Amino acid sequence: MIAKLKEDLRAHGRGWLLTALTVAFGLQLLRVLFLSFVGYLRDSVGIRSLDLAPIALGVFALAFLAGALNRFLATRNTLLVTAGGVALARFAEQISQSASGDLYLSAIGVALFLNFIPLAIGIARAKGGEASVNFGLGFLLGLSIDSAIHIAAQTLDLSFQPGILPIVIVAALAAAQIWALIGESKAANETRDGSWLTALCLLAIGPWLFLQMMIFQNTALFGSLTGYAPPSAGELLIIGNALGLWQAAQVVHPRRSWVNVVIAGIFLLVPLFLVFRSPLSWIAALWLILGQAFSFTFSMLMFQGTDAIKGDKGLLATTVMSGLGFIFFVLLTFIYYASYDIDFGLRSGALPPIAAGMAILFVTIGHLGKRDKLKEQARNYSPALLSLALLLAPLMLLLNWNVLTAEPAPSGTTEVRVMDYNLHDAVNTDGRVDPEALARVIEESGAEIVGLQEISRGWLVWGGMDMLSWLSQRLDMPYVWGPTADAQWGNAILSRYPIVSAENIPLPPDDVLLLRGHLVVEIDVDGTILTVIDTHFSEKDDQDEIRAFQSSAILSTWNNRPLTIIMGDLNSLPESRAIELLLEAGLIDISREIGEQPIYTYSSFNPDHQIDYIFVTSDLGYSDFSIPDTKASDHLPLAVTITLP
Repeated sequence: MIAKLKEDLRAHGRGWLLTALTVAFGLQLLRVLFLSFVGYLRDSVGIRSLDLAPIALGVFALAFLAGALNRFLATRNTLLVTAGGVALARFAEQISQSASGDLYLSAIGVALFLNFIPLAIGIARAKGGEASVNFGLGFLLGLSIDSAIHIAAQTLDLSFQPGILPIVIVAALAAAQIWALIGESKAANETRDGSWLTALCLLAIGPWLFLQMMIFQNTALFGSLTGYAPPSAGELLIIGNALGLWQAAQVVHPRRSWVNVVIAGIFLLVPLFLVFRSPLSWIAALWLILGQAFSFTFSMLMFQGTDAIKGDKGLLATTVMSGLGFIFFVLLTFIYYASYDIDFGLRSGALPPIAAGMAILFVTIGHLGKRDKLKEQARNYSPALLSLALLLAPLMLLLNWNVLTAEPAPSGTTEVRVMDYNLHDAVNTDGRVDPEALARVIEESGAEIVGLQEISRGWLVWGGMDMLSWLSQRLDMPYVWGPTADAQWGNAILSRYPIVSAENIPLPPDDVLLLRGHLVVEIDVDGTILTVIDTHFSEKDDQDEIRAFQSSAILSTWNNRPLTIIMGDLNSLPESRAIELLLEAGLIDISREIGEQPIYTYSSFNPDHQIDYIFVTSDLGYSDFSIPDTKASDHLPLAVTITLP
């Protein structure tokens, strides 16, 4: 086995390295680009969500330039420009310290990456033999490498990490990619196009990539669905990738037909329907691994379907179909996240099965139109072994991972520092991911119990990080998670003291686009049970009645129990009916009682009204109220010292 691996590396290693690192860089730039669209252009610059769509489509429409570039620059030069440009853009983006710089560099890098893919497919066709298979294996290996880097970085992309070490890592990877590029470009003399019918397979590349970035390469989603910590979730994901690469090597046989596409598609669809409905963590893990393995199998059928022995020179059909595929990708991604804000008649959870269905349809039609008789090709399992070696990434993370357990409060404890904070998905007011700034705010407040809102665990538009596990590790505070909109977004509570019970309860109504909830925990503070309710109300200007309804639901959950703290982003002004209901029930608004008036919590860069609150029952004392001045989030936090009776 070792001898075969060495032989494969000598024969194909440079090509695999070029494809894999270009793909890894492309995926990293994609995450930066989507964050730039939402965190920077929408939230910092103020561009509306609907106006972002044409901007995103404009960037992805540049994918249609591959054929023209290949014609006017010649194949070798086009390969140098696209693949080399991706590496340089990735390195420059790592050095960039501004949100606007991240936007432009990631847009350039993504455009070059989208043009590299059809070009590389055309070059592989021209080489013939095993070249197309090796491109597919290199592509999948690139996904695995990107995920391994993401896991080792504790899901906080290197793009969002300051300091010299991330720059050195990216520079080393870029140098390796350029070394491989120089060698491979010498043999890149021409491209061969496929037929328009077989090129239909490439329409599936966008929906397939959507599934990878949203689900199958999403470590944070793995952790949220299974309850596993990032090292264990990362091991699960990498094992799934290795299994997928092994399975992908099985489908290079020329006698495979469209029937195999349908079978692989069914085994891809089934886990998508079942994984979000699994009550047990190990069952969710099983469905994720199976879906992941068959998604890799399906991708090889997709690339195999575009292969052609006697293709024409050029790249027209390949460029058009892959470009349309990436337009599908950006549309699916836009609808997925915009469905939380705009009523499209479906919820985000419907998009992954739709994407899978689209991919199955396109690849099936492409295989039905395939008439070329391909030669028998050897099955190559070396990329699967290389992918399995990437288990070193979660192992490295595990060696630095703290298994957190809450410590009992010191004997005689009668005061607890409490904070409420809407974290804006770890994106600061400049539009950059900066969880460290949030951690410092919480740390400097001395908070021992923290109610959090807008927690993202793997949302692509917020950089794909699991910010909850990251903050928990950084602050040495165990957490309780309360998903609301989906498995990846919601509320959380951090506590230094033991949490003896926890319940996550949906908030009414269930027909709002962005579902809300409240997290109810009981915390043992030196033998005294303190109840903490953390919530986040609906945010639309015309939803005052809904917020009042949600206040009533909170009061019903509270049910006059003693020693209770209720806090959160209520999206309600102090004179609103939602707040009046809480006051009429006998709860005390701490900011109203001891805060220096007027109290403003939003927005942090120009605060002019209050929507964040901490309420307590009358049997609790309170003092030392503060609102830290920070732009780490678009909300200002509230902190107060609670005195137990």
